[in-house]
Amino acid sequence: MAAPLLINCQHGLGDNIYSRPFVRAASARGPVYLATPWPELFEDLPVQFVEPGTRLRTQAKNVALQQRGRWVRPPAQARSVRVSYGAVQFRNGINIARSIESALPLRGAPFVFDLPPTGDAPITARKPVAFVRPATVRREWFNSARNPKPEYIAAIAAELMTTHHVVVVADLEDGVEWAEGQLPPHHQAFLRGELPVRSLLALLAAAEVVVGGVGWIVPASLALRRSAFIVLGGHGGHNAPALITDPRMDLSKIYFAHPTEYCRCTDMKHNCTKEIPDLLLKWDTFRHKRFRPF
Repeated sequence: MAAPLLINCQHGLGDNIYSRPFVRAASARGPVYLATPWPELFEDLPVQFVEPGTRLRTQAKNVALQQRGRWVRPPAQARSVRVSYGAVQFRNGINIARSIESALPLRGAPFVFDLPPTGDAPITARKPVAFVRPATVRREWFNSARNPKPEYIAAIAAELMTTHHVVVVADLEDGVEWAEGQLPPHHQAFLRGELPVRSLLALLAAAEVVVGGVGWIVPASLALRRSAFIVLGGHGGHNAPALITDPRMDLSKIYFAHPTEYCRCTDMKHNCTKEIPDLLLKWDTFRHKRFRPF
């Protein structure tokens, strides 16, 4: 049997969803100890969890929710690896999945992109659910450049208000994370991180459509095979669709609405051009041609 492996995940929710296929593959080859703030994403896999050191707000909140018995100490002989991606890989056209994969000796391993069973949705609704993620910025990782224009998300949410139960989800805190512009119209909202991660993913899994900008909803929608309309902003040097997806994923249900002049910058505070004058035409393409009408 292979020597124990300590895998140190990046701390973002989306980062951990991207890491799951490779954690699964590694655990099939030998004992895996996984340092992650999101053990819920891996609890169906034969891994043991190591408490991560993090001061990031959302991640620290989830760590604090765990029972102490969740965490173990890795054996001294465990080989430690850190999975990551960033500017160097993106400059070379290497997507997130391939970047994470390269940190682990997994050549030839099957690529299974999924999530554990989510359980029942935390809401009931008479109409199909639309999961809407508003454009937000946070002090810890201030990236206004990648956000789409907030009114674009609001416009799609408004289109859905007559046919769907629109739910807006965020984790806002004054001075720490806040919405850009006005929140999209909605029937129901969870705006203060009320949903623990299992419930959050169960709500997304129950949604007929997911709408928002680039972020964790992209890998979550792909893993849960939800129809997703992703409105791009800028910062395309790190967030272009080819970098945040992988051909091995099922991309048949996702649509990226590109600005007319998609900015390929790598500056998180750049004033990118984000105009999409034909947004509603793109939305109609998504609704009527790529998928069944809602």
